[in-house]
Order: sequence, then C-alpha cells, then structure tokens
Amino acid sequence: MRYDRQWSFHNPVKIIFGPGRIGDLAALAPYERGVLFTSPGFTARGLTDKVAALFSGCRLEIIDDVRPNPDITAIEAYQDRLQEQGIQFVVGVGGGSVLDTAKALSYLLGEGGSGFSLRDHFYGKASLPAYRPLPLITVPTTAGTGSEVTPFATVWDMAKQKKHSLARPDLFPDAALLDPELTLTLPREVTVTTALDVLSHALESVWNHNANPVTVGLAARAIDIFLSTLPGLLDEPQNLGYRSKMLTASLYGGLAISSTRTALAHSISYPVTAVLGAPHGLACGFTLPALLEFNREGDEDGRLDAAAAMAGYDSAGALAEKIRAVFTGAGVGDLMAKYEMTGENILELAPEMFTPERAGNNLRAPDFQDLEKILSASAL
Repeated sequence: MRYDRQWSFHNPVKIIFGPGRIGDLAALAPYERGVLFTSPGFTARGLTDKVAALFSGCRLEIIDDVRPNPDITAIEAYQDRLQEQGIQFVVGVGGGSVLDTAKALSYLLGEGGSGFSLRDHFYGKASLPAYRPLPLITVPTTAGTGSEVTPFATVWDMAKQKKHSLARPDLFPDAALLDPELTLTLPREVTVTTALDVLSHALESVWNHNANPVTVGLAARAIDIFLSTLPGLLDEPQNLGYRSKMLTASLYGGLAISSTRTALAHSISYPVTAVLGAPHGLACGFTLPALLEFNREGDEDGRLDAAAAMAGYDSAGALAEKIRAVFTGAGVGDLMAKYEMTGENILELAPEMFTPERAGNNLRAPDFQDLEKILSASAL
C-alpha cells in the first residue's frame, strides 16, 4: 500500500493478556457498585459465580441472560432496571453480544444518561448526547469479535430485522482482559464461527479505504495466525497454546477494525443473520474468498499482495486458495447447510445487503451484478 499519505491510528484500551489473568479483574474496578453482564452458558458452566467472587469488596449486580445478537428491547429493559441503582462501573464477560451489551449500557448509564432512548437515535435521528460513559472492562470468552478493543456496539431490532450500530469515540472500554483459559470450553461450532469473524475483520481492514500501515500489519498477523492455527485447534480444542494464538489473532483484528471499521462482508452479513439466523462470524466469513478475488481487481496500490506476503503467501491469489482449503477442513460448508445458506436463499437477500456505512468502506465499489456474482461464488 502507499505510505506517502496521511493517516492516523488511536486505541486507548489497556490490554491485559494471559492464562489466569481473570484473577486480576477486580483490581481494575476499585468501586463500590457495579454490574456484570454475561451469558446463560457462562453461568451454567459455573464461571459466573467465580467471577462474582472476585468482587467480594463491592456490590455487584449480575445480569446473566444476555442472548446472541442483543436486541434493542433487551437493552431498554436493562437500562430501566439499572438506571436508579447508582451503578459506578460495568463489566462484560462473554462473546461479542455480551460485550456489545456492556458497551451500550456503559453509555446509557453514564453521567447525564438518564432518560435517553436508543430508539430515538436509531429511528428518530436524535443525536447521541455527550454523556460520559461509566468505566468499562471487557473480558472476551470467544476468539472472534475483537469487541473488547473497539468503540462500537451492535444493537439489533429483530422485530424489524434491522441491525444498528452505536458508535462513539468514548465508547472504547477502559481495559480489556484476555484470558485464553476462558475459551477452552468453547464448542466446535462456536470456535469455527468466531474464528471466521477474526479473518473477516483482518481482511476487511485491508481492503478498506481507511486502511493504514498499522492496521495492515495487524491484519496480516491475524491472517497468518488464523490460517496456521485453526486446523490444529479443531483437532486439539483443549490446547491452551492454540487457544491463546486464536485469541491474540482476534485481538489484532479488533485493533485493526477499531481504526478502519468493517466493509462489504459485514454489510452482506446482516440480513443473513437477521433472516436465516446464521451466526455472525459465519454470515461474515462465507464470502471472504470471493471478496478477496473481487477486491484484487481494484487493488491499485498492491495492498492485498503486500498483506499476503506479510502473512507468508506469494500473492493474494495464493492466500485465497489457502483460505478455501482451511474453510473446507473446518466444515464451513456443513455449517452453511445447517443454516440453509443456499444460493436461492442468499440471493433473495441481496437487495438488503448494501449498508452504506459498511459497503462504502470497501476498496472496490460493487454494483448489484457484482454482488450477485460474489454471492453465487460463495453460497452452497
């Protein structure tokens, strides 16, 4: 890519990484009253009680019913429940949906936040007030979203099959604690689909108008780790070394998109998730080989070949071949079949796949005919 142009990179999140570091969580929140967001699965595995026990010195409200693809109705209910409780800090321990929920509530419960409605913002175009979000600590339990280091929170309105994004410069978490031991219990499907999100973030931050040398370097490292780690991880899911590598790749991808945001693969994904119920990473990931080939034709500064070289491949074409091979070995086609991601079903959703703030970041601008070719090359 060209280096003789202006660019900037900023990420203020304190990052703490390593097996067993969950034990350091309470020291990051020296307050008297907080809320912990997590998922039912985390509680079922007995981990919520262990995390709550770390906060023996403060009153901690526990909300452990966060579901995938956080819905605006649930966010509003949490806001109403917590608004008058004097919450001083927020902790999110879980996958991307949990972390997005925690981010949204850190803002909605922040200084001066009483009474603001996300619906007014999403549907009434009300501007986001300049609240000061509550201190926020994010603890990912999947290796995929990178949400622990980004200033964005996804909020869904499933009743209308719409995806919205809450984005503010001050929505960066204060600290991200990454303990790969928390990912050891992930089932195979979640391991695969969240890893696909890693690759999506990495590639989309390269074929992105907002790319810069820092984000391309981070992305190339994430691509390398994904491709060299996923096959072994699926063979040895209890291997802490593989889990640590994939969590690191997820972090790199998150750092990259925190600067660039995402592009066409994410734009394509939203109706696939909303209508077919496909997991986010699968909905983003299934088009990546075809999108890599598509964007090569608009890659005037050679950034895709450069990123491929940094990841250890002769060209972007060789990289695309390797991605397809890893997808086959990981059973991506079987997962697509499970969620009925057939050519007919995918093509029906094509008119809903152009989200300007995502598709507009793409290195090469597609028309509808291009999109249909990409989908046809990607669907079952």
